[in-house]
Amino acid sequence: MLRADRYPGKSPVTGFTLIELMVVFTLLIALSAVLAPLLLPSPSRTLRATAGEIATTLRETRRQAQAGQMRKRFLIDTQIGQYGVEGSRSWRTLPADMTAALTTGESLLTGETRGGIDFFPDGTSSGGRVELGLAEHSIKVDIEWLTGRIRVTDNES
Repeated sequence: MLRADRYPGKSPVTGFTLIELMVVFTLLIALSAVLAPLLLPSPSRTLRATAGEIATTLRETRRQAQAGQMRKRFLIDTQIGQYGVEGSRSWRTLPADMTAALTTGESLLTGETRGGIDFFPDGTSSGGRVELGLAEHSIKVDIEWLTGRIRVTDNES
């Protein structure tokens, strides 16, 4: 850097070199290429997020059954796309265009498109499966009857 007091009549040189500008632009392009797919919505990401929310609701239902020492039921209505814990006021809604199918015991069906999965005080459950679909993708949330374990399985893997 030039100092003005050493060279009278010359102003100090300021600014960026062409190389510095090219490095900055290259970094911006690389970051946008990496971040763009993460920020744009995709059916696969939407399915995974929704399956995670359903799994969390199922785990909360199981926890309530164990803590309260009473049977608790997770309910889902596949036609209107809503799910929640029986007796709770806060029900969640599936994203638009997402399909849902419930596999459960016949005694747990409460209508043509509505049914549930029971969780018991000892941690076991009635077992079942919630399968979600969006576009060409699908994902399963399985509930084991003996252990009450909840597992999300991506059908593409």
